[in-house]
Amino acid sequence: MTKVKLNGEDVNVEMTKDEFEKVKELLDRDPTITELGGFDVMWSEHCSYKSSRPKLKLFEDAEANYDYVLAGPGEDAGVIDIGDGYALAFRIESHNHPSAIEPYHGAATGIGGIIRDVLCMGVRPIALLDPLRFGRLAGNSHSQWLFKYVVKGIADYGNCTGIPTIGGEVEFDDSFENNCLVNVACIGLGTIEDFKHAPSRAYNPGDYIILMGGSTGRDGIHGVTFASRTLTEMSEADRPAVQIGDPFTKKMIIEATLEAVKTGFVRGLKDLGGGGLTCATSELTGDGNTGANIDLRKVFTAEPGMTSYEIMLSESQERMAFIVKPEGLEVVLNVFRKYEMAFAVIGKTDDSKVLKVFDGEELVVSLPAKALSESPMFKRAEKRPEYLERLLAQKTPEPTISFKDIIEKLIASENICSKEWVYRQYDHEVGVRSVVKCGEGDSGVLRIIGTDKFIAASVGVNSKHCYLDPYEGAKGGLVEVCGNVIANGAKPMAMVNCCNFGNPEIPESFWYFSKAVEGMNDFCRTMRIPIVGGNVSFYNEDEVSKTAIKATPQIMIVGLINNTKNIITLPFKESGNDILIVGETEAELGGSEYHSVIHGLEGGTPPRVEEEKIQARWNLLFELYQKKLIKANHDVNKGGFIISIVEMCFKNKFGADIDLTSYNLNNLRDDELLFSETVGRFIIETNPKDYKKIVALAEKFNVTIKKIGVLNNSSEINLKGLNQDINLDVNKMKKSYDSTIPNLMEI
Repeated sequence: MTKVKLNGEDVNVEMTKDEFEKVKELLDRDPTITELGGFDVMWSEHCSYKSSRPKLKLFEDAEANYDYVLAGPGEDAGVIDIGDGYALAFRIESHNHPSAIEPYHGAATGIGGIIRDVLCMGVRPIALLDPLRFGRLAGNSHSQWLFKYVVKGIADYGNCTGIPTIGGEVEFDDSFENNCLVNVACIGLGTIEDFKHAPSRAYNPGDYIILMGGSTGRDGIHGVTFASRTLTEMSEADRPAVQIGDPFTKKMIIEATLEAVKTGFVRGLKDLGGGGLTCATSELTGDGNTGANIDLRKVFTAEPGMTSYEIMLSESQERMAFIVKPEGLEVVLNVFRKYEMAFAVIGKTDDSKVLKVFDGEELVVSLPAKALSESPMFKRAEKRPEYLERLLAQKTPEPTISFKDIIEKLIASENICSKEWVYRQYDHEVGVRSVVKCGEGDSGVLRIIGTDKFIAASVGVNSKHCYLDPYEGAKGGLVEVCGNVIANGAKPMAMVNCCNFGNPEIPESFWYFSKAVEGMNDFCRTMRIPIVGGNVSFYNEDEVSKTAIKATPQIMIVGLINNTKNIITLPFKESGNDILIVGETEAELGGSEYHSVIHGLEGGTPPRVEEEKIQARWNLLFELYQKKLIKANHDVNKGGFIISIVEMCFKNKFGADIDLTSYNLNNLRDDELLFSETVGRFIIETNPKDYKKIVALAEKFNVTIKKIGVLNNSSEINLKGLNQDINLDVNKMKKSYDSTIPNLMEI
């Protein structure tokens, strides 16, 4: 907080004193208290991206470089043309700080906000995904409480709106104990014509400004400014800054908004999320290069006696702002009446390029329309943390327990075990679009009704890898998430990201952000994957202990599958089939679950990405798909390839005879071979009669592929070719895999 003098009185603001002086210079006078509140929220890190914008410019040319990108960075959501006249919108955002204070409402309103973003593109929200981060659950009642109510908030809101939650991921790590991460993603589907009808922000003087949806209350005031601080600075006084959602109203808002947009009379559309009416009106007028007159007495409020400051800064949920052509006013209002949605015509646009807000007869805001949305930018210092050399130099100790015990411990560990406790609370099949059940594929898969076309989507990143090397970790996250959609048979089409980092004013924290952005940009340009949008969440840092979260640049990929016969699922299908591994394994145990769970280490050599090898493997897989040579596919992720094999055995209770004698191409130690998390590998199931064809194709693409086993009906995995033979009971491991989180969540 900064204390400044306003009209002779002390006022606390989030902006710096230099920014306050810049406001006075811009206006050539002292701002009113309502204007100052507007600058405070709009120039906050959360709204303005004043630290991240210089770096995010790397992402800005998606529309120019990819002819199927219809809307890119800077829009409410990215939009791509997926063929056959369909447009796909998607976005990912954070609701970290609210969720750390009020996990149920923080998570629920995060879902509400991301739905509105997609809705602003003129398409119907059809699916949700939720990547999450918490402190370790074992023995930690605070982490258990956050986890329980975040999941419940997501489930209740998504289920009530009738939008399926089709995927997500969860990681548990000590660095997230005080700063949980709640990232939420939404996918929207419509026709190209729907998108063309979406508001363009090309307004004319005399257009009407309409507020539709929920009433404006005192909840959520200063939500964006408290999201631009570390949680250490917060107190119980910040609890009202967390908004309260209403999913039943949201369902009606979705229907009313889509129908209103289809009338063709809506020129502008903005959700009232962070910054509330201040953000919506300033961005609509600023982006539209117009002005406006707003009458706050027309705004319907939840509480009597609300001041202009409170009305303009309230972040009450379930509200949308429309700019409507005069000749279509009654048509649009009749749509709102049809759905029994509250509305108010609160003003008109004009050609003044000035935003004027009246509270009765009093002019409380008179600002250049672009003033609030054009904030200062900062070039932050960045410095590689000194502790990384020590971490990277850590060596892997010799294991002191058997490999059988290690595998059993890993399969039941918090980051590898089943997340069914989470997704069973979600109605992931509502809407009849879901075609791959949670747990049966590496990504969520949705049908486009009326076609034989399918959307695959996945989210994630490995925070432990990014902690050791944010550049390679971010690239590895892309390999992993692209690999998830590829494992289901989809071709990656586009990416959005949600960058979760510490305090950008600390050079070491900003270095993590900078290198992760560079990694994502370099990989996507090399692999021709457009980056069509994103979000940044800073200040996820504990100022008392000076501990930031592990760098978490969450990545979301959407891909396409043509023809239902091309959908591949994870579980092994038939006894006697071959188990093949695609890609070689390197000595890359840094940031692995093996290091963490078995040795209590955070360091070591993390995985590196060689784009040429990754592209060759992807090309091989698509060739094998085309020739119908793959029965099941699962990418290799946490715990190494042996964990992938175990997971593929679970559903149909298969066993396997595994022989690694000829696979150790790099002369690794046995634990390195089994548990390395080298990115870009896959375990595939194939018919034995096709082995020679597959090997020939692998040679064509210069890809390493090895047969390492055969499926059987024994429910036992027998593994040889190491210094010790291993026998694993699939049923016993499945019981441990399924029971970890339910046992921990008995609170």
